[in-house]
Amino acid sequence: MLDELRRCSHADGHPPLNGTPVVQVKKKQVRQAILDSAYDLFSERGYNSTTLQEIAERAGVGVSSLYSYFPSKIHLLYAVVEPWTKEAFDRLEERVKKQKTPRDKLSTILLGVWRDVPMENLGLANSHMEALASADPKQQKPAPLLKWVEERLMMMLASALPESKIDYEVLPNLFMMAYDGFVINRRLNDLRDIERVSNAMCDILLGPAKP
Repeated sequence: MLDELRRCSHADGHPPLNGTPVVQVKKKQVRQAILDSAYDLFSERGYNSTTLQEIAERAGVGVSSLYSYFPSKIHLLYAVVEPWTKEAFDRLEERVKKQKTPRDKLSTILLGVWRDVPMENLGLANSHMEALASADPKQQKPAPLLKWVEERLMMMLASALPESKIDYEVLPNLFMMAYDGFVINRRLNDLRDIERVSNAMCDILLGPAKP
């Protein structure tokens, strides 16, 4: 990676990077190389089985360079997981908007959260679970991602449920707790009938489906 950047610096008339500060555009390229490497390795091997040394080597940088962009392994994980999660929930929200009935909307939300979103990249979803399970209890999460997800779920649920049945604090949190469980169990091949669970939850919140 750095060799490529040095060649580019000659080609565009800038002095070589050896011994000189990396210009802003090059810093962005190095940072993106680290993110791409982390995304691939966390997806392939999981969080606990991936080292920062391996991420740095695949990105073509030194570990010291990696630390200049990300203060810790979990910060790097969140830098990868956060945009992936937000993009996945953006797509889910678009699918929900296309549904016509409250039951179809709610079913799309539940199947999306519990099945479709994690299956887009189960390895990365599991890496997120591993990172949280192994984190120092004194350490705060690098980003309020769960809060963002729950707020997005609140908006989706508002289009599917009668207002009197929405508990804006409990339901999104409950759905994300179930998400965690489904992700972890799927990794262990303990597969659940998520569609059946989704239908049961729709019955609880909206009443049984009409024949």
